[in-house]
Amino acid sequence: MKKVMKIALLLGATLGVCSAQAGSYQLNDYSVTGLGRSYAGQGIVGDDYSAIAFNPAGMMLMERSGVQQVFNMINLRADVDGLGANAGKHKKMDFWQPVPAGFAQYNVNDRFKLGVGIYAPFGLKTQYDSGWYGSDAAILSKLDIVDFNLSAAYKVTDHLSLGVSAILRYIYGRMTQSVPSMLPVPGVGLRPIGGGDINFNVHGWTQTAAFGAMYEVNKNTRFGLSYRLRSAQRAKGHFKVGGNANPALNGNYTVRANPDLPESIALSAYHRYKDVGFSGTARFTHWTSSFPNFTVRSDWPGLAPSGGEEKKYYHYKNSWTLTGGVDYYYCKNLTFRFGGGWDESPAHDASRRTIRIPDNDRWWMSVGASYMKNNWQIDVGYAHMIAKTARAEGDAAVNVTAKYKNMQSHILGVQVQYKF
Repeated sequence: MKKVMKIALLLGATLGVCSAQAGSYQLNDYSVTGLGRSYAGQGIVGDDYSAIAFNPAGMMLMERSGVQQVFNMINLRADVDGLGANAGKHKKMDFWQPVPAGFAQYNVNDRFKLGVGIYAPFGLKTQYDSGWYGSDAAILSKLDIVDFNLSAAYKVTDHLSLGVSAILRYIYGRMTQSVPSMLPVPGVGLRPIGGGDINFNVHGWTQTAAFGAMYEVNKNTRFGLSYRLRSAQRAKGHFKVGGNANPALNGNYTVRANPDLPESIALSAYHRYKDVGFSGTARFTHWTSSFPNFTVRSDWPGLAPSGGEEKKYYHYKNSWTLTGGVDYYYCKNLTFRFGGGWDESPAHDASRRTIRIPDNDRWWMSVGASYMKNNWQIDVGYAHMIAKTARAEGDAAVNVTAKYKNMQSHILGVQVQYKF
């Protein structure tokens, strides 16, 4: 047990360097074996330790204690065309972000198992050039969520296993934009504001939990149900303004934000027939009660006409994610994987979509493989994700409206497991 915890601490130190890098908003990128099958069968396939994050009851499938280090690279790209007042203007978005994760599991006995994990269940990054036509509304948007997870699983009967996770969740957010020379104020109209740049960041901690159940019909067929609670984030930090024509508006100010994160429930299934394994997952995310708006409160004098508060309304809708995958067990040491899926966006139309989060429905295609030798297992995976063309808006002195075309992501992953 001491050996497992030492390695888990080492994994945590590795994550501490770069865990604040994430792509998109709701993430699954903490299993490369899962990546190869588009994350179908979350937590109940039994070929890595990521059940600690997906469905803690699935920890019962790993017969040996061990550790796992995950490293994914996510590429996001899109063509951005200006609409309305910015018609004819163009911008390309294209950048990579690393997303690591780490897990360690200790099998107390055949019926009781413990695990720890560090991973990013949510994350967001969009980045534009500082001089692009929508800089008054957004330049950099970054939201990083890191879960520090302690899990336990117990085999209640030969068929039923239950699991629970206690989660300490850290949030870090940063947003930058330029300050327009004129600012629209509700009930007042355009007001001179003096230009410059805004850079604010917030951070905070909260606690949440997750639960899981797994029912094994037999050794080749099983079902899993997992539930992740909503978490209410409360973060605070600094609001910095520079380059404004009015010196009284420059300086460092306090800022508070309240980005709540949604609850979700996932149903998974797995069946093996001879040398082929079939898996699937349906996940429901309850956005409507968790993300109706995003509120920022600051003592910056520029927000004085609005009472020191700026509220962005999103009104996200609930969403579904459906995935299916196939594992081909070529031989004892080598497995190939294929998968596909559909991920529904909570931002179903332009009124719910902003240039900070220009999201839309997307489709997945993925491949992967694993090689096992003695106590070691190396996993690799690749996924390609294509999103529908989307129209998004941003609040600025001149309203920013843009169309996002050719939105796509590439995810490359490598993972190392060691079993004791």
